[in-house]
Amino acid sequence: MPPLTEDQIKWNFQLGLFHTAIDKAWSKLTITHVQAKEHAAITVPLSPSPLGLLNAAVYEVSIFGTKAPGIDMGEEVASYFSHHLGSPTRLLYIGGNGQREIPGAAYLPKHYQALSIAVNDKLQPQRIRFADAAPLLITSTASEEDARRRLPLAAQGEDVIVRFRPNVHVDVGSEVAPYDEDGWGMLAIRSQTDRAQEVSVRCLFRTVRCLSLNVDLAKGGMIATNRQLYGLLAKDRRTNDKFPHKPVFGQYACAGPSGAVLRVGDEVEVTERTGRSVTPMSPASETQLTGADYIASRSDITATA
Repeated sequence: MPPLTEDQIKWNFQLGLFHTAIDKAWSKLTITHVQAKEHAAITVPLSPSPLGLLNAAVYEVSIFGTKAPGIDMGEEVASYFSHHLGSPTRLLYIGGNGQREIPGAAYLPKHYQALSIAVNDKLQPQRIRFADAAPLLITSTASEEDARRRLPLAAQGEDVIVRFRPNVHVDVGSEVAPYDEDGWGMLAIRSQTDRAQEVSVRCLFRTVRCLSLNVDLAKGGMIATNRQLYGLLAKDRRTNDKFPHKPVFGQYACAGPSGAVLRVGDEVEVTERTGRSVTPMSPASETQLTGADYIASRSDITATA
C-alpha cells in the first residue's frame, strides 16, 4: 500500500480535542472528542487480535526517520476520525514485530547501546511504537512551575504540563532547581509497597520541543501569542547542541526490566548524572540534589521495555 500522510498535532491542532482513556482491564481504548455533540466517543481494542486484523490493509509509517508497518483498524473508527477532523483519516495499529528503532540513537553518547538498557548485568532490548522518539518522556514539577511562571499572570493557573505530555512526571519538591533533569543520567524507581521491585531508567537525551506546545487544547486551535510556550522557552532553554534552535523541556528515556509497572507514589532516585543542568537563573549551574527520594506523580504508566 502507498504511504499515508501522517497527522500530527503540531500542524493539526484539532487533534488536541481528542481525549483517551484505558479501561481497568487494559483491554479497551476509548477516544472522546470533547466538543462533539453527537458521536463523541468510540472504543477500540487496546491490543487488537491478530486474527481480527488478518485481512486489514497495511501501510508504511515513517516517524522521525524510522519506519514501521501500520495496520488499518477499519472503517468504523476511520469514519469517526474523518467526521471530526473534516478530512479522510485512517487509524493504524503498529504491525510487524511491534517496534521501531529509537530515532535519537545517532545523538546518544557512543558508549550507549540505544536499543538496550543494562538491568542486573543483562541487556534488555528497548521497544518504541508510534511514540515520537523514545518509550518515556521524563519531566519535573520544578520545570513545570518555571514554565507556568513564564505565562501572563492571568494564565498562571493553567495546567501547563498537559501541553508537554510526559508519561513520567517527578515531584522534586521545592529545593530542586528547574530543569535539574537536564543532568540526570540514570534513575532507580522503587515501589513503596514492594521495596525489592526496582525499575532502572536511562535518560537518553534532552527533549527538544515542537510547535505542539502552542496548541490550545480547549479550543483545538493556536493559543494566544503571550501563552505560546514554544517561544517563551526558546529565550533561554535551547540547551541541546544537536538542535540549537529548539527549546528543551524534559528528557527522553528508556526503562527495564521488561514488563515492569510504574505507579503514582513510586520513589525515584537519581543514581547517575551526565552533565550540567541549565536553569534560567544560572545558565552554567549544576544543582545538587538535597535528598535521594522523589515521588512519581500524575498517572499510572507501564514501563515498556
